Amino acid sequence: MSEPWRYRPGDHYVLDDLSGFKIRRSRARTIPGGQTGQALVDGRRWEAQQPQDFVRGVADEQSVDVARPRQENRFTVVGTCVAAPAAAGSGVVAVASTLGFAVGDRVQIMLDRGENVAVSIVAIGGGMLTIVPVLPGAAGVLGGGMENMVLKIAQGSSSSFLMAEGGVLLGTEDGLLLVLEAGA
Repeated sequence: MSEPWRYRPGDHYVLDDLSGFKIRRSRARTIPGGQTGQALVDGRRWEAQQPQDFVRGVADEQSVDVARPRQENRFTVVGTCVAAPAAAGSGVVAVASTLGFAVGDRVQIMLDRGENVAVSIVAIGGGMLTIVPVLPGAAGVLGGGMENMVLKIAQGSSSSFLMAEGGVLLGTEDGLLLVLEAGA
């Protein structure tokens, strides 16, 4: 119900900024700050300012007390796979890539029966690794890629590890390849 339009000295009409209705200035209040800051509204619609509007931010110190450069990557694995079948007793293995291998390197070759053998490279040429001792079993006849790995064994250490896709931990220890499921 609206009040009648009557003149009152010093009490003029204003429009409520939220509802759009006319109200007397004596009944109007100003909402301080916030999203509706400085809005002139009816006293029944007035809201106190949110206390969170008065909170002052505190500077958050995020510097590191002991800053060090990033460590070098020590877990780089040089590896490839057998490219063509090699029979048991063979001293030459065809590989997909010889990049990263050198004469004198120790490598592990996975045989088709799932066993790993540690050998030394005596010659490299034409995508072939000449190895000693000879392979005790066939390699490259079954499967490809992961089934026929050729991994360089890190020099100066008897053990190194690599986290492969799928959460499988691959590692070499004393010339043997270890394959551990994550969490084992």
